[in-house]
Amino acid sequence: PNETSARLSDMREADVRDEIADLSTKAERCRRLAAGISDRQASDVLRSMADGYEQSAARLSSTD
Repeated sequence: PNETSARLSDMREADVRDEIADLSTKAERCRRLAAGISDRQASDVLRSMADGYEQSAARLSSTD
């Protein structure tokens, strides 16, 4: 049981790290798209989405 618990814990940590990386990538993509378009409203939405992704990643980081 100890080995199994340790392996599950390692897997969860890896999953959390992967999720943090994924959220960060999405935030970067949104910011890049926002910078490349002239539609102010769409740009604001993309920046807001990026903020949300970054906040989610920060929350996951704090529980890591």
